[in-house]
Amino acid sequence: MKKPVYCCSSILFALIILVTTAFSGIDTANAEQDLDQQIQRRNLEKRLLTNERQETLTRITRTENRTVRVVEKLSILGENIERSQRKLRRLKQDIFYLKKQIIRSGQKIAQLKIAIEKDKKEINQQILALYYLERVREMTLFIGMNSFEHYFRNQKLLQNSTELDIKLLNRLNRHLIQLNDERSKLKSQRLSLYNLKTKEETLSKLLVFEKEQQVAYLNHLRTDRATHVRYLREIQVELELLNDKLYSLATRKENQKKTLKFKGFYSQKYRLPSPVKGKIVHGFGQKQSPFYTLFRRGVLVETDTEAPVQSILGGKVVWAGPFRGYQNLVILDHGKGSLSVYGNLEEIFVLVDDVIEQGYVLGSVSFDRVEERTLFYFEMRVNKRAINPARWLKKPRWK
Repeated sequence: MKKPVYCCSSILFALIILVTTAFSGIDTANAEQDLDQQIQRRNLEKRLLTNERQETLTRITRTENRTVRVVEKLSILGENIERSQRKLRRLKQDIFYLKKQIIRSGQKIAQLKIAIEKDKKEINQQILALYYLERVREMTLFIGMNSFEHYFRNQKLLQNSTELDIKLLNRLNRHLIQLNDERSKLKSQRLSLYNLKTKEETLSKLLVFEKEQQVAYLNHLRTDRATHVRYLREIQVELELLNDKLYSLATRKENQKKTLKFKGFYSQKYRLPSPVKGKIVHGFGQKQSPFYTLFRRGVLVETDTEAPVQSILGGKVVWAGPFRGYQNLVILDHGKGSLSVYGNLEEIFVLVDDVIEQGYVLGSVSFDRVEERTLFYFEMRVNKRAINPARWLKKPRWK
C-alpha cells in the first residue's frame, strides 16, 4: 500500500525540480528589471520623505523659536500676574482697614449724637431754670434779707447760671463741629471705599484675563509642539519602513547578482564537502535497498540525533518546507542547471529566495520513528538528471 504513495511523491518532487529549473532563467531577467524599478521608486519615496522630514524639523525649529518668545511672554505675564496679585492683596487690606475706620467713625458719630442730645437737654433745663429764676426773683423775697442782699444773691445765681449755660453751649458747639467733621470724614471714607472696590473689581478682571491668556498660550504651545513631534515620529516610522524595504530590495538584487555568478558543479568534481557526517544506509541507485522506491535518486545517511546539515556549495533556496515522504525539504539552485536536495529535516533555518554560502547550516536531521534512528536524505541533480554524489563529494564522504 505504501508504494503508490512513494511513487506519487517522487513524481511530484521531480515536477517541482523541473519547473524550478525551467523558470529560473526566465524569471531572473524579469525580476532584475522589476527590482531596479522598485529600487528607483523606493529611492524617490525616500528622498520625498527626507525632504518632508527636513521641512518638519524646520517647522519644529520655528516652533521652538516661537516657544522661546512665548515663554518670554509667559514670564512677563507671570510677573504681571504676581504684581496684580500683590496689588489686589494690598487693596483688600486697604479695604479692610477702611471698613474698620468707617465702623469706628460711625460709632463716634453715634456717641456724638448722644452727647449732643444730652447737651440739648441740659441747655433746655438751664433755660427753663433761668426763666423760673427770673420770675422768682421778681416775685419773692427771702426772709431775714433786706432788698440789697436779696438782689445780690439773685444776681450771683444768674451769673453762675449764665456761666454754666456758656460752657454747655461751647461743648454743644464742639460736639456739633466734631459731628460735621466725622460726617465729612465718613463721606470721604465711603467714597474711598467705593473707589477701592471699583479698582479691586477692575484688577480682578485683569487678573482673570491674564490667567486665561497664560493658559491659552500654554495650550497653544503644547498642542503645536505635540502635533509637530507626532508628525515627525510618523515620518521617522515611514522612513524606517522604507529603509527596510530598500534593504530587502538591495539584498534581493545582490542575491540575483550572486546567482548569476553561480557556475554549478562542473568545476567542483571530488571537491564538494559532505552535508552531514554519518553512515550510508542506502546508496545511489541501490535496487536491493528497502528505501529504493522513494530514495532511489539520492542517498540515505544515518547520522547523530539533530545533526546539523550544511550546504555543499553556495546557492539560492528554491524550496524550503514540508514535502510528502521527505518531511522538511530544502532545495538549493547552484546555477547552470545544478541542484542539491536535503530531506528528512527536523528544523529549517532558511527561507525561499535566500542566497547562502558554502557550509551554511540549513537545519537539523529529523528522527525517523518508523526506523527508530536518525536518517538524512541527500540528492544532487545536473540538467534535471540525478547524479551520484560519490562522484562529486570529496573523501571521506560521510564518515
